[in-house]
Amino acid sequence: MALGYHYQQRIRCNQQRLQSRVIQFTQTHHTVGLMNESHVGSETAAIGYQKLQALLCARNIGILVVGHGTRNKVGSAQLLRLVEHIRELIPQADVSGCFLELAEPNIATGVQRLHDMGCKSMVVVPVLLFTAAHAKSDIPDAVREHATRLGVHVLGQMPSLGTHPRVVELSEIRFQEVVRLPLRSICPEGGCADGSSPRTRCRVFQEHPERCTLQNWLEGLPAVSASPFGKIALAMVGRGTSDVAALEHMRELTRLRVEAATNGTEEDGVQWFETGFFAGGRPTVDELLDGASRSGCDSVIVQPHLLFEGELMDQLREKVRTRRENGGGPAWWITRSLGADPKLAQVFVGLLMDQSAQW
Repeated sequence: MALGYHYQQRIRCNQQRLQSRVIQFTQTHHTVGLMNESHVGSETAAIGYQKLQALLCARNIGILVVGHGTRNKVGSAQLLRLVEHIRELIPQADVSGCFLELAEPNIATGVQRLHDMGCKSMVVVPVLLFTAAHAKSDIPDAVREHATRLGVHVLGQMPSLGTHPRVVELSEIRFQEVVRLPLRSICPEGGCADGSSPRTRCRVFQEHPERCTLQNWLEGLPAVSASPFGKIALAMVGRGTSDVAALEHMRELTRLRVEAATNGTEEDGVQWFETGFFAGGRPTVDELLDGASRSGCDSVIVQPHLLFEGELMDQLREKVRTRRENGGGPAWWITRSLGADPKLAQVFVGLLMDQSAQW
């Protein structure tokens, strides 16, 4: 969709809405997980973490972090690395990571570990982007079954990430990692942005998948005065679900992203945007990419709004590679997933701090 006057007005409106949401979050949630990055390492943050740890330890409350699960070993390692980031923020707390399906340790093992640590009760942290069947029934039912068997009380479950301001911020960072690539170059280690598989080209990714070197490389580059990408079509891709509300939340996240991504002049920057889904929603991924190719833009940046590596990331990279090889249209690029970023750990711990008064 071309951005004419009315879309420019929508973008300005979205900017005001996002700024208002961030201000409201900061005013109403006095916790570190909802503060901006400059406050994360502050004395206030440390005090907040200490208070949370004291509560968890005094009441023998464990934290069960549950990921969806994947057969992809890299994706599994990323979830477990995220669990480590959470532990680093609250090192005295009992934290157990596990998967709903397809990977080990499973939920039964995760609950058993907390029981063996001496936890009398637990709080569940689902590592999910949106609230659909996994968050509403699959995870709580499985946790309740195994916790009841062991006599561990389930105090509650944290909400999914949704359109949390810091998730929107991290999504924008992933976009900017590609946009800042000078002269349409690629990461010297892996070449991820052109659709190449990082597992075949990136030594760092093979050994430490959570330590992508792309951002460190970009931080050493001089500022680029003008984007070499010209007019950009932003194709946001969600996993998809039969839950209508979750689909709309994904579309809302895209809308919140647009005003941050549209930072160029009228001649460049994001001029077209749309949200597509692997399953359960329209447009499908192929319909989304077809629309982007017809947008008249110079470049298409495909952004998977996914947490970790897995089959869907591999499928999307293959689609981008194919379109690049076919040529004759816009330049095709793909961002990386959100990954095991410390910012996500800060969000989850912030949510725990927000809910702790209810325990």
